[in-house]
Amino acid sequence: MLTNRDEILMRRVLKLAQKGQGKVHTNPVVGAVIADRDGNVISEGYHSYFGGPHAEVAAIEAGKNGDIHGSTLYVNLEPCCFQGKTPPCTIAIINAGIKRVVAATADPDPRVKGKGFDVLKNAGIKVEVGVLVEKARYLNRGYFSSRQRGRAWCAVKVALSMDGKMAAADGQSKWITGLEARKLAHSMRADHDGILVGGGTVRQDDPELTVRNVSGSNPVRVIISPHYGIPKESKLAQTTKTVKTILVTFESVDAPVDDIAGIELLKLPDRGDGTIDPKELLESLLEFGVQSLLIEGGSGVLSSFMQADVIDEISVMVAPSVIGQGLSPFNGFIPESWEERPKFEVSMVKRYGKDVMIRFSR
Repeated sequence: MLTNRDEILMRRVLKLAQKGQGKVHTNPVVGAVIADRDGNVISEGYHSYFGGPHAEVAAIEAGKNGDIHGSTLYVNLEPCCFQGKTPPCTIAIINAGIKRVVAATADPDPRVKGKGFDVLKNAGIKVEVGVLVEKARYLNRGYFSSRQRGRAWCAVKVALSMDGKMAAADGQSKWITGLEARKLAHSMRADHDGILVGGGTVRQDDPELTVRNVSGSNPVRVIISPHYGIPKESKLAQTTKTVKTILVTFESVDAPVDDIAGIELLKLPDRGDGTIDPKELLESLLEFGVQSLLIEGGSGVLSSFMQADVIDEISVMVAPSVIGQGLSPFNGFIPESWEERPKFEVSMVKRYGKDVMIRFSR
């Protein structure tokens, strides 16, 4: 039977797993804790680099000087049961004499997906699943989305004035929010595999789209600009050798990328109206290792992704200011009907300095 202590230790597991963010891609982030019969922690570990020991093995190795025989292993994802870059974790668990495994959720990878639990059960190990399952799935939301839906997880981040504008009528938008909210925005970039904007945003704002002022890896930069490409004098073009950058263009267009070394092309069909299918883009980005995507603008891109009904989450930074006439984030979106307009649930509200962040989830 699961206990409150099990939940406490699973929270520790999730914190450990986060240490692998940006280091184990495209594998999921996983943490592990081994505890004795009284719930005292013996050892812990996490998957720290791609191709390295998995969390379960790291925790077992860390506990070699202690007695882990008869212990309980806590892990946020089902232990693997196949030979990959490392041996199956199920074998290490069985050989270590662990007698109970508490997992947050099953692994959606068809090579595992319940098979890992079956191997452990057949070895006489008690398996219990379902502790903090939603938090565990959210932590690896890109991994789950890629394997269950065949597309990248899609999140949106926008900064708005209190009257719902993301820019003034003349295009000015720096800065709507304060330093604390902007720091959060950079943390969100580090928490996703890719970041996307449209070509208009590149030409208007000349963004760098990198992680600054916080620790974390730069996401892959994805630019939708089938007609104009990326200006070679832009910050993006100047940094394509150090930060992976993908230009999304039409199959029928020779993208103007001369003199921009290091840029990669993703060519997709023109839907006939001069736009690209957002769902097809999210599917294609998996080939580039992008399992979770953060969209930062502009209005045309945001509207097209809303129209395609592929947005999983929206984080809105609201500043206590009024812009008046200006640009709204989904100004180009037209719902099929009032009843069929997209609906989200408020999943988080938090203050950052003078601004407020509201997160809406599906």
